[in-house]
Parts: sequence; structure tokens; C-alpha cells
Amino acid sequence: MAAPGSVLINQSVGEALRFVRENVRFIALVAALGAGGATLLSGAIMGLPALGVIGLIASGFLQALVYAAFTAAVLYGAGAVPPRLVGDGLRVWAAMAILGFFLFIVFTVISIPVLITMFAGPLAPYTEELAAAGQDQAAVMSVMTRFAEENPTALLAVALFYCAIWILLTSRLYLAAPASVDQGRVRVFDTWKWTKGAMLRIVGARLLLLLPANIFVGALGYLIGRGLGIDTMNMGAMASAAAANPIGTLAYTFMSGFLTLALFSALEAGLSASLYRGLRPQSS
Repeated sequence: MAAPGSVLINQSVGEALRFVRENVRFIALVAALGAGGATLLSGAIMGLPALGVIGLIASGFLQALVYAAFTAAVLYGAGAVPPRLVGDGLRVWAAMAILGFFLFIVFTVISIPVLITMFAGPLAPYTEELAAAGQDQAAVMSVMTRFAEENPTALLAVALFYCAIWILLTSRLYLAAPASVDQGRVRVFDTWKWTKGAMLRIVGARLLLLLPANIFVGALGYLIGRGLGIDTMNMGAMASAAAANPIGTLAYTFMSGFLTLALFSALEAGLSASLYRGLRPQSS
């Protein structure tokens, strides 16, 4: 296994940027197809809300296909992508589903002591009001809104705690997708040992490359939404816009999806594939 260090932040970030720079047309095509598919799914769900769950599953598989295409392009070149796309997409989707279920279990378990701590600490003065509210959801939301306004530090600490757990665990299993593509079978937890001693460097590489990309994509998405008359910072307003302006909403879905796939997912796939090449055991 390559020694963790130089291959991570410097080399891997550089390789991810080079992949995007040298494959602009391929990335744009794949991102456009992925965003187009997501837009069609959104349109179908808007017309028939009963398709919601099926649409979410299909959307997840579509994202896995796009990510698998980018990952295979990094590992083998863009020309090798078409004949292996469906198989790679299924493996990436399965790997991400396993990882998502694992994170769900972890966060469910750690939420127990977090809730106990909150109710014993910052939430203690509000417990009587919450008990009195009972099943009245509006009353419960009113109490919790006041709690959030009066205890921003406590909420920030909890949010940072969950964020730290998420980024540490996902960094430790960051090689699952490229390993599943490269080795032709789903590999998730057996990649855990490959990142031993490199987790914090992987976190650093992700923050260095993907945090600015995420902020940039989010800012562009917000500006696009405002240009179409959609306030993307207000979920209620977005729901109203979907009913009042479905064409504008679908246009926003396509453009924001394209930006996310082309500017964020491509970089992330490039980074994870580069890290995989540097950290995988030579015997695997």
C-alpha cells in the first residue's frame, strides 16, 4: 500500500482537477444526461405524487450511474465507460446504499445520548411546555422554534458534532465507490483498513477541494433560482413555486442538477478514484 501523505492532498487534488480540465466535453455530456433524467423524474413526480418513493429510488440510481461513469473515466479513460456503465452503476448504487444504511444505524445510536444530554441540559426548561403540547404539532414546533432562537450555541454544537461524525466515517469508507468499480464487485467495509492512518488526510483533501466547489455550486444555484423567481432558501416557497410555475421549477432542476454533477460530482469522483489508486493494497 502506498504510504499515506503526499499522495493524498497534493497529488489527489491535482489529479481530480486535471481530470475535470481534460474531460470537459465528456463531463458536460454525462452531467447533461444525468440532469435531464433527474428533471424528467421530477416532472413525473410533480404530475403524479404517488411516484415519490419510486422516483427517489430511481433518482439515487441515476446519480450512481453518473458517479460510476466519472469514476470509470478516471480509472480507465472516457472511452471505456459505455460498455460497463450499467454494471458499474449498480455496484456504486449498492455500495452507497450499504454505506447509507450503516450511517443511519450509527446516527440512530449516537442520537440516544445526544437527546438525553439535550433534555438534561439546554432543553430542560422547555420539557413542561413540550409535555403540555402533547400531539399538537403546531405547539411543539412553536416551542422548538423558540428553543432554537434562544439556544443557538447548543444547536451549533450538536450540528458540528453530527457533521464531524459524518465526514470522518465517510472519509474512512471513501474508497468504496472506486473499489466497487475497479474490482467488479461491491466493496464497502473491506476498504476500511485501506484508509487506516490516512483518514484525516482524506478529510483535508475533501475540504480543500470539495468545500469550495460546494459553496460555488450552491451560490450559482441560488442565483439561478432567483433569476427564475424561486427562493431556494425557503422550502415552503419552493413547494409553492412548483405548483405555480412548474416550467420554471423544472428549468431550475435541470440547471442546478447539471452544475452539481459537472462541478461537484466530477471533482469528487476524480478525488476518490485518485485516492483509491494511491491507497489500495497492491494484492487486492
